[in-house]
Amino acid sequence: MVDCAIIYLVTKSKVYLNGKILPAQKAVLPVFDRGLLYGDGVFESLRTYRGKPFLLEEHIKRLLLGLKFLKIRSPLSLSQFKIAVLRTLFTNKFKEAYIKIIVTRGEAREHGLDPIFSTGKPNVIILAESLKSYPKSIYVTGWKVIISQIIRANTPTSKIKSLCYLDNLLAKMEAGQAGANEAFMLDEKGNLVEGTTSNLFLVKNRIVFTPNQDEPILPGITRNMVLKLAQRSGFRVVEKVINPKELYSADECFVTSSGVGIVPVTKIWDKKIGKGQCGPITFTLIKFYDAEANKI
Repeated sequence: MVDCAIIYLVTKSKVYLNGKILPAQKAVLPVFDRGLLYGDGVFESLRTYRGKPFLLEEHIKRLLLGLKFLKIRSPLSLSQFKIAVLRTLFTNKFKEAYIKIIVTRGEAREHGLDPIFSTGKPNVIILAESLKSYPKSIYVTGWKVIISQIIRANTPTSKIKSLCYLDNLLAKMEAGQAGANEAFMLDEKGNLVEGTTSNLFLVKNRIVFTPNQDEPILPGITRNMVLKLAQRSGFRVVEKVINPKELYSADECFVTSSGVGIVPVTKIWDKKIGKGQCGPITFTLIKFYDAEANKI
């Protein structure tokens, strides 16, 4: 099975910064960078399998859409981003790597929220860090989740990976305080939408359910792949509004993200979901995802 990954920060890693590969300690941005001042930028996170970045093109396309939405002129084309990522990986030579691509609007020329006060030169940062895998047992025992008090508002930026992730951070802190691995957030109507770093799926009567994209959710790259894998496997897939009661009565639950792939959720607060272990449909999808990840 594809392993969930732990990120090990390596101070000796090399960082891509605006076309140059630099030691991490020397890769610095001005304190007036708008990404720091206002969260004015976007990012993508992905990982390698067998040393190769998985779904790299899909992540870059989403990054470019985020930049277009924020009206930030992309400094690189899709193919140039690919080359920059591969160059960063080659320089670091990690067996497996976590990759983060960041683009900010650039340095502010003077004080003011309006983007006209920026220099017009976006900054591109690509980080690569070494990965080590979690035990494969998590794919059997699964994760514990809670439902966060943080509301996922339906705002224009709820569907892009902007540099402002404070709501997610606060919900993740709630999960940690409750001894949970992840926190699910609700929308303003009290419906389930997504986790802090993951998309959520439920299974009931062999039907796979997930919140639809009209909800304030990130259109996850792994989410999209899992939807295709489920349909290809003959499972009925329904995108719909999901209320918390449906989570408590689900036969199975799992989450998806680029870092973890597919992980079963076996406990909501202290209540078991289904039989309290990875269910058969989740297990099948994990196997298919594993096969896709190992094709690259």
